[in-house]
Amino acid sequence: MTTITVGPISFETGFPSIAQLEGDHAEPATLLASLDQKQREVVRELLDSTGAVHFRGFGIRTIDLFETAAHSLLGELAPYRGGDAPRRAERGFVYNAAGPDKSKLLRAHNELSYAPWHPKALCFACGRPADEGGATTIIDGHRVYTSLPRAVRDAFRTLGVAYIQHLPHAAGDPSGIKSWPETFETDDADEVMRICQESYTSAKWTPLGLLTRNVTPGTLEVGSDNRIAWFNQAHIWRKDPSVMPHVSDMGVWETRFGYGATYGDGTEITTEDIDLVSKTLIDCTVEVTWDAGDLLLVDNRAAMHGRTPFSGERQVFVAFA
Repeated sequence: MTTITVGPISFETGFPSIAQLEGDHAEPATLLASLDQKQREVVRELLDSTGAVHFRGFGIRTIDLFETAAHSLLGELAPYRGGDAPRRAERGFVYNAAGPDKSKLLRAHNELSYAPWHPKALCFACGRPADEGGATTIIDGHRVYTSLPRAVRDAFRTLGVAYIQHLPHAAGDPSGIKSWPETFETDDADEVMRICQESYTSAKWTPLGLLTRNVTPGTLEVGSDNRIAWFNQAHIWRKDPSVMPHVSDMGVWETRFGYGATYGDGTEITTEDIDLVSKTLIDCTVEVTWDAGDLLLVDNRAAMHGRTPFSGERQVFVAFA
């Protein structure tokens, strides 16, 4: 590991890299919101080469402080449009990152890797850590790619992944699937279909709701060194054949709500391939334990993220860009 000190901030390389505030400061959050040119260069270089930077001791405990810091680090923030998670906006484009069920593991993923648009970077901050658990997990996508057998990684790299989703017309369906107005943050059906026809591989209205299919890369070149990183969440969307035996049949999907994934050419992703991917992701997982006021910057293309189960209240904010 290498340590670089610029002013009151020391930077240590690693995964994640660590940015630590040295000494006592009356308003440490203001330092993060007003980094000088050299400090910004170091942050950019670390994010480019490692995929994640963990800022410790900067006192980012409120939405106001987080929003200011996120704008400083990311620039213009983006909405969570097209996302499958039940995410709640705290203010503007600042969201709650707790996840749908605190008693369950939130499996690591690249944010919106299934959608036509995905954020380049994510910014998290902790206002209040959980009583127990609740670490944010991160995974180096390049490490995943190089750890997988060649046949598996080549299949995902050359074929990509096709994501299928059938969204109900109205919220509150017993399936638990978000409705299309919730997903696209508008109830204008014409506008939603315009977005889908311009961006998705295919889209159609059904008697039940909106059925889309979208083919995206399974891997990406990331960083200034153009290393190849794992970039998908097929392990989350792909249905077990015992549950959905005809996953590639779009006619079958018209009769049921939910999410599914195949290879980009429409062929089924085998159980063996998914098992290998899931095991490799577990082996490559790193846990980031939160202290109140911490901030985590993640390159969404180079690194995956998730969350461990937790108890008690947990306040973690997230913004996208």
